[in-house]
Amino acid sequence: MEKASDTYEKLYYSLWELAGRYSSFIQFRVIGSSHDERMIPMLEIGKGRNVLFCLGSLDGRDQITPDILVYMAEEYAKAYECGWLLEDFYDIRKLLDQIRLCVIPLANPDGYEICRNGFSVIRNPIYRQMLKMQQIPCEEFACNARGMDLSRNFPTSGYKRTRAGQGPASENEVKALIRIFQEYQGEGLLSFGQARQRILYYTGNINGRQIYKSNKIARNLQQCTDRRRVKKEQASGLKMGYHLEKQSVIVPENKESRYFTAGTPEPFYQQITGRPALRIEIGKTWGQELTREELSECTRDIRILPLEYIFSYTSGLVS
Repeated sequence: MEKASDTYEKLYYSLWELAGRYSSFIQFRVIGSSHDERMIPMLEIGKGRNVLFCLGSLDGRDQITPDILVYMAEEYAKAYECGWLLEDFYDIRKLLDQIRLCVIPLANPDGYEICRNGFSVIRNPIYRQMLKMQQIPCEEFACNARGMDLSRNFPTSGYKRTRAGQGPASENEVKALIRIFQEYQGEGLLSFGQARQRILYYTGNINGRQIYKSNKIARNLQQCTDRRRVKKEQASGLKMGYHLEKQSVIVPENKESRYFTAGTPEPFYQQITGRPALRIEIGKTWGQELTREELSECTRDIRILPLEYIFSYTSGLVS
């Protein structure tokens, strides 16, 4: 069966081509480049004045969410142009003309390519040799071309330096994301990744009203997945659905808690904007490959989440 995951070049071209095809309401932008000089693309969908960020793949092992976000962007573009409703409810054009989406499917292109094709894809000979010396199998490689974990490189409270050459926002890819967050600010961040099929919201560096808003939006998104889960369970007989979890960004002495929060993009975004930042984990294991049919099904599971976020934000359900 045909596997779904595409190369970095194909993902990049898909975004560029999508903006060219729907140029009246989609803009393509390069927000920065990796240490091995691969460009980091972003797609802006809609005409809204404010934005909602959809961020994918800071972990090189995540070979699924970049494809899902590109598929999702393609579905939004078709629905916007044709005036369709998704799930017979969400008016794409109306929603994205209130708050547009900034989709960044692949923020760690070097790690993504290493995990797919090995360390030989790194063009910089110094970086390539340093990575080989770490003796980490390429299919288990999560970091960027300098061997840094991008998902723990943001300058949040409790940041801890763990190796030489590392510091808060030391990596090009993280600097690019920080610049775009600061430039656009936005109304929120949805960060997508693989792992335990859950929706995470964060507390600790925002006030009580903002925590309430984050919790309310997270619950709204979970309820959307629950409605779809009921239909799938009835069809398959399997238990499905997303769990809702809270993460505190106040760093305790517990090392495990520090691991989960310090230096991550979601608390950083909340810290600089005061807006909600949620992490959506799709429940697929590292190294798992999907067929085109499975990828399409996975996309249908989460494509309503950015739309529900915008709907909740603009309709007064969350104030």
